[in-house]
Amino acid sequence: MLARTRRGPILAAATALGLTAAAGAAGATGAAAATAPAASTTSTTARTATLMSANPGSATSVSPNRTPAAATATATTQTSTLPNGDRVTVTGTGPSASVTVTAPNGRSIPFTRYAPDAHHTYIIPASAAADPAQFVPAQYLVPALSTPAAPAATPFYPMVILQINALGLDGKAANAVTYLQNTDDGSKWNAPIPVVNGIARVAVPAGHYTATTGFTTYDSTGFTAAQRLVTQLDFTVTAGGVTTLTADERTATSQVAAATPKPSVGDLQYLIYGRTDSKGVTGHLVVENSGSVYVAPTATAQIGTFSYQLAAWIGTNPAGSSDLYTYALAFPAADHIDPNQNYPVDTSKLTTTHNTIDTDAGDPVRKGEFMIGPYSPEYGGLTNTQVFPVPAHLTSYVSAPLGDMSWTQQAMTALPSPSSGSPSALLFGKLGGVYQGPGKEVWRTWGHGPITPQVGQYKDTAGLFSGPVQCNSCADGGTVDLALVPVQDSNPDSFAQLLGPANAHLTVYRDGTQVFSQDNASGTELTNQAQQPGTYRLVYDQDLSQFPITQSTSTHTDITVPYNPAAASASTLPSGYVCAAQGTGTTPCSILPVLDLNYQLATDDTNTSHGPVAALDLTVGHESYGSAGSQAAATGATVSVSFDKGVTWTAASVVPAGQNHFVALWKNNAAKGATPWLKVTATDALGGSISQTVDNAYTIG
Repeated sequence: MLARTRRGPILAAATALGLTAAAGAAGATGAAAATAPAASTTSTTARTATLMSANPGSATSVSPNRTPAAATATATTQTSTLPNGDRVTVTGTGPSASVTVTAPNGRSIPFTRYAPDAHHTYIIPASAAADPAQFVPAQYLVPALSTPAAPAATPFYPMVILQINALGLDGKAANAVTYLQNTDDGSKWNAPIPVVNGIARVAVPAGHYTATTGFTTYDSTGFTAAQRLVTQLDFTVTAGGVTTLTADERTATSQVAAATPKPSVGDLQYLIYGRTDSKGVTGHLVVENSGSVYVAPTATAQIGTFSYQLAAWIGTNPAGSSDLYTYALAFPAADHIDPNQNYPVDTSKLTTTHNTIDTDAGDPVRKGEFMIGPYSPEYGGLTNTQVFPVPAHLTSYVSAPLGDMSWTQQAMTALPSPSSGSPSALLFGKLGGVYQGPGKEVWRTWGHGPITPQVGQYKDTAGLFSGPVQCNSCADGGTVDLALVPVQDSNPDSFAQLLGPANAHLTVYRDGTQVFSQDNASGTELTNQAQQPGTYRLVYDQDLSQFPITQSTSTHTDITVPYNPAAASASTLPSGYVCAAQGTGTTPCSILPVLDLNYQLATDDTNTSHGPVAALDLTVGHESYGSAGSQAAATGATVSVSFDKGVTWTAASVVPAGQNHFVALWKNNAAKGATPWLKVTATDALGGSISQTVDNAYTIG
């Protein structure tokens, strides 16, 4: 489940429309292959990373480098409207698909995911759970999250009546929803049960059961004020007569909390209940809550097994605090629910990240977001979001993820104005693990410009949503992938999802002959490539001018890449990374020597340069994964600046500052508020080159 809970105003319309997606290098499958000229023996496949179109309904994945290893096609996105008016957006299929639930006004809201077996998954928003009288379970069954059942004979069981009585905090009849599971054979029951006015009667097969009953208080602001969960592990529904089960909200006395060193408000609790029947089949109840959560203690299960886990607890600084911070904590599973649900936090085992969130000098809203949350290939994921004035400094304290969980974090450096029309924004992310080890301190700046397309440099194998990082530009025999990350900030492992109308065009040449040309593509895969030395050239134009930004609005990138089938061993893609060019083969891919520019522009946290002289610290490197990638030395670099939108250019003073490292200086010869253009070129010892022009690269202050 990919949900976003917030304590501030919500601008989640883009997410609600399914505009956020995770795609891979040479990204995802496009609609059709580009055809090479007749004179060429080259062919291209349709595995093309595509940018989002201006039409949200036809939006596809944007960022290369996001696809899990097995993915070879664009993750499908389906949005459906629930009976209560909330929208469910599912990206992908099956149990690991990500889910977002949003109210009609675009607000992300908490929900419960109930999967009693692999063939039935229900998404139940807190608003529906709080009003069981209007809750029809079958209408909240989401087929896209389930595995289709194989055709089989329908079994028949003697049915008996189970009566569920629900008592509220005042001891009187109360509304609730009961999540029931047969512990002899989980396939015998697979639907939630609404309890209205304190009573529900259902016909079920006789046998042994577990029930978790949820009492939800849903406030007028759209958040869950409180949720109390009463779990009764082992009870028997006997043949003949009526079996009565009483769920008493007053038994949910243990509040779920984390004992954080700094005062924090629990913004998100992510509870996973697992119940395994006597046949070894496990059903799950995943509860996401943005308010207070209380649970009823239990003993261990007598039939089958039971697990309970606070898989994620995310807390943030109290409202009004000038010290912005967030805790993202995971705790191990237990075979029972302990009465003490106040979890201790060992600060020596946390990774501390000091985040600086830059913004655009022309941003009229000056609001940003920081998002962090867990993701599991089995359960999906969700994120908690803080909204605050930008620029800002925020510290995150993160514990080690457990099991198959990983942490994801992203930042939106500028929220769009409500009057801007399209909810356009850049959602920055990083590739690589968020947790860096016990006691580690990390510093990261989000959104520091200029914002440019690059091929990237990656130290970690962990990609977004638990998938491995995929090589952008790699080769395996006659198959060659060539792709750029459309948007990077000053971090070489960054990317940005483009939530809005981006326009781009990519043209690729082999030895001067055009072999690929497509709108809104940032990469392609070429097949049947001649196995002899040659040269590829990528020409990539990108226009973000329809976004509510004033800096780095458009770029032009021209890269020449030497190609040698006998690649050096230092360019072999290490294990743990994914190479789409490899297909089903087993030979290691080689990393192509694509030049990469890392800009460290001496501007403030609004990307504004103050004073008469501007300075750029430029590193000229190559695409790399771990320590692998071309080690060819940079042989030169130039920097030019234009104060008249590219009509005339003035060369900056560029001096070498160590291997592959240059410093450029130039005068800010324009009025305050001007946004100069930059042009940077570089060459390497292999004969590779790059030329990149950035429109409105920064602001003069």
